[in-house]
Amino acid sequence: MKLALECPTGLLEMVQPFADFDWILGSEVLKDEGYAKFYSESSKIKYVDNSVNEEGEPLPLDKLKEVFQQVAGTYVVSPDWIGDSKQTLDALGGCIKEFGIEKVVPVLQGSDFEDTLSCLFSILALSPRQIAIPYDICSLKTENPEIMSLRRALIVSHIPADIYVHLLGFTSLEEFLWYQRRPNVTGIDTGIPILLGLTGLDILDPLEDKSKPTFNEMSKMELNQTAWTAIIRNIALLRRYLP
Repeated sequence: MKLALECPTGLLEMVQPFADFDWILGSEVLKDEGYAKFYSESSKIKYVDNSVNEEGEPLPLDKLKEVFQQVAGTYVVSPDWIGDSKQTLDALGGCIKEFGIEKVVPVLQGSDFEDTLSCLFSILALSPRQIAIPYDICSLKTENPEIMSLRRALIVSHIPADIYVHLLGFTSLEEFLWYQRRPNVTGIDTGIPILLGLTGLDILDPLEDKSKPTFNEMSKMELNQTAWTAIIRNIALLRRYLP
């Protein structure tokens, strides 16, 4: 499984050499010239994210197009609304029309398990190459992280083996055990190793919850040598768990 690492602008030069591909927050490109410049000059595969997890609302299509062109993106994550399959599917059609299905990563959403599977079947009918699954699918962000991870693993088990799956963040390392025999689960983006390192915690320590966006939290923190050592260790440990 390939790994992308989210981090604030001040850590990009140090952290991103450890990532396999770029996960670019569209909202940060629009806010921060240094962030935009770094990714504009990157030679890696670039996913432009709609930033719904950080902002509460996804970037509108015109702004996503602006960011995609600015950083010379490879793929764009279609706008999605947490728990709202209808609005998410409605936006997906416009995104495909703008970028083409080969460049669009649809995001699965739903208010419950049945609604989420209905959303999945609607997405599959469009013949996408890949689908992104949020860490909080069918869950509240304040719920037990292990329960959240089990729910997502159950959803992923319904995705055909010929569709690539991207995991939007994670809540529990144990979740990766469910993907050992699912080679179509090919990528994940996360800032957890960096956030925990900045707070002096080990990635092996279980998360209490995911109520606050990881990127927003780490942006408030400063790096020191102890934290950097912890970040490096956390990234290495995470890779040991990835299939």
